[in-house]
Amino acid sequence: MIYDVVMFDLGGVALEVESDRLVHQVAQLINKTFEEVQRAIYDEELLLPFELGQIAPQSYFEGLKKRLRLTWSYEQFVRAWNGIFNENNDVTQLMPRLRKRHKLLALTNTNVLHLAHIKTSFPALAIFDHWVASCEVGIRKPEAEIYAFAAKQAGVRPQAAIYIDDRPELVEAGRSAGLKAIRYESGDQLIQEFRALGIEV
Repeated sequence: MIYDVVMFDLGGVALEVESDRLVHQVAQLINKTFEEVQRAIYDEELLLPFELGQIAPQSYFEGLKKRLRLTWSYEQFVRAWNGIFNENNDVTQLMPRLRKRHKLLALTNTNVLHLAHIKTSFPALAIFDHWVASCEVGIRKPEAEIYAFAAKQAGVRPQAAIYIDDRPELVEAGRSAGLKAIRYESGDQLIQEFRALGIEV
């Protein structure tokens, strides 16, 4: 099988994410438990519309502020909100090698704040030919439509795309949508998976 495009999830694959850092930071600031803060930050009624581009960052912040009685300014929130990412060199170092023969696409559930921060703070990710972000397309993994949209964006049939994610349920959803889906565990494991498919890295 010839694969024309490799699709990468961002958080947990191309980037390492320290989401607990934000939760701990807020919990210490307002003297609430880790679990209470975590529930508020990931409350689907608030986070889902944010990740689907249905509400502005300020609206998410105001909702969080109300739930937690947060004393941060919006600017303080943005700094903490965006300060959870680090580049995963094991993955980003593979990308230029893959890019010689394949298109690269970022496929991510994210919000406009994280997306803008990632694009400006991690130059290695400028190598992507296409970006498909939930906040821009109004669809979110594991919905089948977002995988089909990503394949269309790259100009390929789903069967000609490899999709890499760290979350088993999203790997399975990609597979169900017709992509060759791989669960990311480590850089070495990913290299082995590529080689097993006849892809030089």
